[in-house]
Amino acid sequence: MKTATFNIPSISCSACSSKIKESVKSLTGIEDVSVDLKSQQVRVDYNPDNIMPKDIKMHISQMGYEII
Repeated sequence: MKTATFNIPSISCSACSSKIKESVKSLTGIEDVSVDLKSQQVRVDYNPDNIMPKDIKMHISQMGYEII
């Protein structure tokens, strides 16, 4: 298992946080997802045999969130 952290400045509320968390968690190979509203970061534990950070980043971007 590996961990990736994404900076998402457009996360502004708990609804955004929940939406991202549930959507990313549904992807194959995702072990855990945590969202920190204060730091505007998403931390994802993933299995590199199933998914890569670029795939997670693309998924979040397709949801309409900008990733720095």
